[in-house]
Amino acid sequence: MNPGYLFTELLQRRRRSLAVVISIALGVSLFISLQAYGAGYRQAARAPMALIGADIAAQRQGDVPEAFEGPVFPHSTAPIHRDEVEAIRSLPGVESVGEAVLFWDFDPDQFLVVLGLEPTVSIDKAVGPGRLLTAVRDGRFLAQNDHLKAVVDVSFAEENSIKLDDTVLIAGRTFSIVGLVDTSRTGQVANANIYIPLVDAREIAGSAASVLAVHDFQKGDSNILFIKANQAQAENVTEAVEELLGDQSLVSSAQSFGKVLGASFQLIDQFGWVIGLTGLLVAIAGLLRSISSNLRERRRDIALMRAVGWLRISIVKQLTAEAVVLSFAGGIAGLGIASVITFILNQTSVNIPVPWELSPTPHFLSGGALEMGLTIPLPAQIDWITASAALLLAVLCGAGVGIVLAGRAANIKPAEVLQDE
Repeated sequence: MNPGYLFTELLQRRRRSLAVVISIALGVSLFISLQAYGAGYRQAARAPMALIGADIAAQRQGDVPEAFEGPVFPHSTAPIHRDEVEAIRSLPGVESVGEAVLFWDFDPDQFLVVLGLEPTVSIDKAVGPGRLLTAVRDGRFLAQNDHLKAVVDVSFAEENSIKLDDTVLIAGRTFSIVGLVDTSRTGQVANANIYIPLVDAREIAGSAASVLAVHDFQKGDSNILFIKANQAQAENVTEAVEELLGDQSLVSSAQSFGKVLGASFQLIDQFGWVIGLTGLLVAIAGLLRSISSNLRERRRDIALMRAVGWLRISIVKQLTAEAVVLSFAGGIAGLGIASVITFILNQTSVNIPVPWELSPTPHFLSGGALEMGLTIPLPAQIDWITASAALLLAVLCGAGVGIVLAGRAANIKPAEVLQDE
């Protein structure tokens, strides 16, 4: 192979070389950009659960309360019994389970959304709203031995003029406010006005007439579980939890959040590889056409090369090298374009609606049920394994096209081409 001759040919045929490079660049950039877009949305779909240190939220749908007086369970939070919780803990792939009891308290003077949670001393071990440990604005978070203590969402506290060390009445029990927390830090999942120790929430639920009228709530039960699972087994865990909790199960995961992100994400998530590969193949078809046309124009040059002693294999190597260089240059340009597109995507935001059952509020209150959502920058990112694969595929296709077409062109008989000269 003669490098000098190779680059001279590419530079002398600038338009054709540029057309090939652009064609390959567009195909590669489309392929890589679609994967970056899809990866960004998949990462965004995990954000609401990731903010509470979980991969899965498990609930069971129950009956609508007979009367909205005192503490009641939303119909999306029927009890999950102790034996079911332990069965979920023992599932393959489950790393830890956080328990909670969510209830509405209809007091004559005010309406409260209350969540009983497991206090934690370490953010690394927290699964569920216990991660609010890092979101304390004033005072402290709940401690493991607390009783009749509460932390309050800062927005709710401001609206109701609640301050640190004040007291609040929940189901006839007086709770001391020990902290104010920013609940937006938990991604609006299991959002509440007031957070109390799980043991207190169980006592309230277990003695509430409106709860017991429709639910068999037993000591040690919960009504929301937050599950941290091995990523490789998360889908299997989701299916197993749904089976354990039966037909009324409400199991939320990154996949369920992905379903509410819109048709464009669904299309790219399911068919991104196909669309990207199609674009890349169209680019390869352009390469095939361009090289084929180029070789037809160079029949005289190839005949002269044969006439002066170039071996057939040497001509094939020379012409194939040109195709490979063009494909590689197009691939690198495509990677650069994809990087720019990914940067632009990262400047946009995505809104992730939180299903009502994960943060239920009554529909019949003034203003209706609150619509919860999380807005985050789209975390689009290039998968360098995918990018390398696209670049390698472009080069291999270029080499394949070069070998096939150059092999045919090298069979030219000099006498037939040069007989009129």
